Amino acid sequence: MQKIPVAMATQHADSATKFVPIRDEVDEAVRSFEVEGFGCDEYLVDYMGKLTPYHQIGQIIQRIHERTKFVPGSDVFVTPRMVSSFEEEPFRQIMTITAIVEGIKYCFDNYGQQGITEVIQAAVTSTEELRNCRIRCEDILRVVGKHLKMKTEDVTIRIIPLFGGLAEQLSVEQVLSTYAKDISPEGHARVFIGKSEAALLYGHVASALSCKVAISGCKKTGDNFGVQVHPILGCGCLPFRGHMTLENADNFLREYQGTRTFTIQSGLRYDHGAEDTRALIEKMREAVNRSPIVYDEDQLRDIERMIFIFAKNYLLELSEIAEKIAVISEYIPDQRERLLNVEEVAYYRELRNVESILRLCPDKDVKKSIMGYAYAAFHKPPRWVRFVASSYTCGLPPEFIGLGTALMEISDVMGEKAVERLFSEIYPMLEVDVKFASKFLDRSLESNILLTKRLLKSIEALEKFVDLEEPDSSYLILSRLASSYIKEMLTGKATSGRKLAVMINKSTVSHYLNGVSKENLSKMVLDLGRIRKSLA
Repeated sequence: MQKIPVAMATQHADSATKFVPIRDEVDEAVRSFEVEGFGCDEYLVDYMGKLTPYHQIGQIIQRIHERTKFVPGSDVFVTPRMVSSFEEEPFRQIMTITAIVEGIKYCFDNYGQQGITEVIQAAVTSTEELRNCRIRCEDILRVVGKHLKMKTEDVTIRIIPLFGGLAEQLSVEQVLSTYAKDISPEGHARVFIGKSEAALLYGHVASALSCKVAISGCKKTGDNFGVQVHPILGCGCLPFRGHMTLENADNFLREYQGTRTFTIQSGLRYDHGAEDTRALIEKMREAVNRSPIVYDEDQLRDIERMIFIFAKNYLLELSEIAEKIAVISEYIPDQRERLLNVEEVAYYRELRNVESILRLCPDKDVKKSIMGYAYAAFHKPPRWVRFVASSYTCGLPPEFIGLGTALMEISDVMGEKAVERLFSEIYPMLEVDVKFASKFLDRSLESNILLTKRLLKSIEALEKFVDLEEPDSSYLILSRLASSYIKEMLTGKATSGRKLAVMINKSTVSHYLNGVSKENLSKMVLDLGRIRKSLA
């Protein structure tokens, strides 16, 4: 049986300390594999919204051959992610598949084996999409392979479906059940479950619970059809994106047990450092064989009811500040080279298919509220990196949006015992998430430009369930300074010169001398990310 990787290094732009240009990504891939580097066993080449060259896959294979003794497809894995929509971006998808064939050719030339066996297909909503994508891969493989004089009879490219939206994650079991006939001959399949986009569109807790439901669905599908389904969990360092850090490893690995592969994103590798990253990966290797939590119908009914209550309250409170966040997000620096956001607009439109969410919601009142708030919250959502960084920069960690009011509503309509079960059994990491995020919370209506009276009331309600931490003093100073810059920019005023020095950590002091520009604000955004050890 083929080895299943544990640690997938990715090209996410969530690092506060390091900008990674495209020209460095080939060497980055090799360093991700090296024992003295990060110790990963898989590298994701991302064509989703990035300016990734199509030759990058082949270049990585060549560099692995030149610099290491690793064998792609046996020791380490190179796995591309292609654009989500064939209808809207057909040539991008075709070119990605062609790039995969180039990589396979280099693997045959250097190693005598296929090497690259899988590709991630984003925003999967149906079995038909998976089958069409698989047929497309096989057709292009045969045509290109013929002209490259490759023997392609025994070459197959498996599709890894990415379930990034709330409705898609809650429907994993149904989609995989109809796809099981296609994966049975291979005996196993990998499924990518992403937290970030679901969190952006429907809130932190709703997305955490939907990821757990999806992991449970993978296990049930595998058991029902006699195949191995291996979940890949796409998470980052901050709680909103999964809270995957060495400090929180025991909580995280217990919360999402049953996961077979974890994404090791840029924020972890560069902001937390190689030593912590390697130590976390070792813990992951020890934990990957844990059995997932499998929910029965009664448990699923309660969890899904909670998910929709959390989503409703998140959308309500977000709708009051969404326009501000969209403007502020334009000041967040890119830490990777990205395409114009045409692809991303299509991707988020697919994920924010409100009708698909509403079909799953049994409560008519909640359904009506979600319908009303969803489009008001984000007409055109920013990328999750910009959203999370904007919220944290202003002193409103997005974990708090809708949380307190949702807990109060669950207590009212499902009973206090339901809230107790949420904290003790269903999502025990929630208290840890809230305590961590509270260190970066500015509760002043005067200085926090995102905080509303409704949000403040929600945070006060949250304190009935969780004791919040005192805010980090250096962070609060810099966050308020950044907010004052943003206020002036939003009103069109010229920013006034300031002299300031802020301690970022024990060994770093950041100086702001007469800064009056967007560049100075970008520096503050990154320094705030350094304090919390992740941009987003």
